[in-house]
Amino acid sequence: MKLNEDGKFFDRLIPSLLSAGIAVLGMAVLFWADTRAADRETATAISRLEKKQDAIEAEQREQRQAASADRQKTAELAGDVRNVLRSTVRIETLLDRLTMPPAPR
Repeated sequence: MKLNEDGKFFDRLIPSLLSAGIAVLGMAVLFWADTRAADRETATAISRLEKKQDAIEAEQREQRQAASADRQKTAELAGDVRNVLRSTVRIETLLDRLTMPPAPR
């Protein structure tokens, strides 16, 4: 089969290239629009994740502060309990001395 048998090779080539170019250009525009939409959705998802991460970090910071305050109160209470136990031991010792009968000599 000869390509230019009837002498109309360029008459057929130019419209074919034009239609192929238009099709490729159309597909490129559609691809560009799809990627732009996907980029927008990705940016929205990333910002949502960053907001969630910021909220989680703030919550963790609050929980650490609350835990620190709880540890401090626990230490204070433990000190108070030790003081009460010492006082109780002293009182029991004094009561034992007062209520014990004198030792025979």
